[in-house]
Amino acid sequence: MTINDRISQLIDALGYNENAFAKTIAVSASVVFNMVNPKGRKSYPSGPVLEKILSLEKDGKRVSADWLIRGEGEMFENDGSTGQIDTSEMEKTIDLLSLAVEKLRNDLDRLNNK
Repeated sequence: MTINDRISQLIDALGYNENAFAKTIAVSASVVFNMVNPKGRKSYPSGPVLEKILSLEKDGKRVSADWLIRGEGEMFENDGSTGQIDTSEMEKTIDLLSLAVEKLRNDLDRLNNK
C-alpha cells in the first residue's frame, strides 16, 4: 500500500470527500485529486502537505507519522496529553546531573580555597 492509498483511507476515516479534505488542510482540490484519485497523477505529497496531514486529529488522537509514511502501526495515535509518561529515565538523568553539579561545586570550592 502506498502513501497515496493511506491518505485516501484517512480521508474516508475522517468522513471527508476530496474537496472537504483539501479545504481542511488548506490546499487546492487539485493537489488532493492528484494524490488520491485514480484519475489523478498519483503524485506524492510535499513536505508542507505532509505536515498539514500529520496535524489532523480524530477523537483527540493525531494522525500517526509511522502509519502515514511507512504504513506501520495504527492510523491514529494518542497525542500524549491523556497518557502517562514514564519519567524514570528523566529522574535518573536528573540524579546524575545533580551529582555532577555537586562535584563541580566541590571542585570550585577547593580551587577558590587554594
